[in-house]
Amino acid sequence: MRRFKSISIFMWAIVLGVGSFAGTGFAANFTDKSIGISIDLDDDFTRKPDWRGYRVFRSADNAASVYIKPVYDLSLYDLKEDLKASGFDDVGSIDLVMTGNEENATVSSGSGVLSPFKGMIGNFKVRGVFGAYSGFDDQGFFVIAAARPDYWIDWSKRYRTMFDSVKFVKIDYSEEIMNWYQRLSGKSLAPMNTAGSYQPPQPIHLCSNGTVAEEQAAKTQPATPQQQTVWNGYAWVTVPVVQTPRPPAQWRIEPIRGKPTLLIRQGPGPGMERFALEMNGNQLHMSGKPVSISQNKLCK
Repeated sequence: MRRFKSISIFMWAIVLGVGSFAGTGFAANFTDKSIGISIDLDDDFTRKPDWRGYRVFRSADNAASVYIKPVYDLSLYDLKEDLKASGFDDVGSIDLVMTGNEENATVSSGSGVLSPFKGMIGNFKVRGVFGAYSGFDDQGFFVIAAARPDYWIDWSKRYRTMFDSVKFVKIDYSEEIMNWYQRLSGKSLAPMNTAGSYQPPQPIHLCSNGTVAEEQAAKTQPATPQQQTVWNGYAWVTVPVVQTPRPPAQWRIEPIRGKPTLLIRQGPGPGMERFALEMNGNQLHMSGKPVSISQNKLCK
């Protein structure tokens, strides 16, 4: 059986300003409109630096943690089958085995599943509850609530309260899309060589004015201009064919089914290339393939 591999959101961690963390007495509400989640976390948690695409919250004594990660095109049915068969494995950093029956999460405007687990997060043994949520408006995320085994009995009750507070909120894509523009504008994106590749990959050169620059092939000798015969009003004459320059391709970034997507249109036709964007740590992936980023030297 295959192990379920979680999909990175943008695999790049969205800036902290998008998510707000406000205290409300016995709990602190965390709302992140870039994901579409609202959750009341236990007031013992504080926000920590993001880790492998997860928003991380940890208790003062480091006995318990909550990890929240966006997921795109999430199928809860497929996920539940994978969890039953082989647990949850996220790029070697999280390895969880389900230990009990799953239950449906209590949430409106979507659905969710909760499943108890034991396993490893990083180098630490943990017990906890794995939550997966899929909203009607393209929201999708994991909520992993974990604690050291000897602290689990106490934290299990507190986690139940937190999971009961999960709500879907409307996603605001503006901040995330702007961050992608800032990351890619004026850059060259070159697919990295993979096994079995017989030709060097062709880079994509994204200019800051929204056009795509093309590399000009070196010419060994001047090309013979094409000729055409036209009537000039007095006689038929032969003149060179005037080549109309092809307009440059255009690029933009839009959310498609909740996922940041690079769109490239070449010419006025309906055809358009699409590349789903995500960051895995510092590595850019386009439609699942690793891509290197370098400064663009072709844009004028």
